[in-house]
Amino acid sequence: MSSKYSNLTFKGYRRDNGRVGVRNHVVILPVDDISNAACEAVANNIKGTLALPHAYGRLQFGADLDLHFRTIIGTGANPNVAAVVVIGIEPGWTKRIVDGIAATGKPVAGFSIEQNGDLATIMAASRKAKEFVHYATELQRQECSVSELWVSTKCGESDTTTGLGSCPTVGNMFDKLLPEGHLWLLRRDVRNHRCRTHLQGARRYLRGGRALVQDVEGLPG
Repeated sequence: MSSKYSNLTFKGYRRDNGRVGVRNHVVILPVDDISNAACEAVANNIKGTLALPHAYGRLQFGADLDLHFRTIIGTGANPNVAAVVVIGIEPGWTKRIVDGIAATGKPVAGFSIEQNGDLATIMAASRKAKEFVHYATELQRQECSVSELWVSTKCGESDTTTGLGSCPTVGNMFDKLLPEGHLWLLRRDVRNHRCRTHLQGARRYLRGGRALVQDVEGLPG
């Protein structure tokens, strides 16, 4: 690593699997869209938690369903998440996601609405969420090398931010900003999802590339 960056550090939360996050969320994660309301109710009951409703999890099969499970598990496993409460309709899918997140060593608990009902599920999940908030509050930031920092760029459909996340040319420009090993950039593979990425948008970012690089290099620390 270049000596220019080798001594840079930041304050982060180190997880049991070694990953480091800069946030410390307690996430209430629905398995499917039918579970959104219960998750939002728990987040309303327990301040300091974050519900992440979405519109997926039903009428999916094959590779599409596998991608859904990987995405939900990956969300819970994110190093910016301290602990996770998973709520699903039935226990099978809920357990699959809980087991996937638990493999990272992160505190996680699952609740299913079937045979329990919404109110009982919300009550039990709220109690566990409160425990997780207490757990997360006790965690302390540690001094971490900036080489352990992961940064993700998102493809945002056809808006002007798309170029950063999906254009290989612009992405390569970011790879060259810092020495290898200093900063990991995760870019979503556009081959795995549909995205209206336009060459025109990429060209706009390339024209502004020089100023963008200068701005990044000028950031303190």
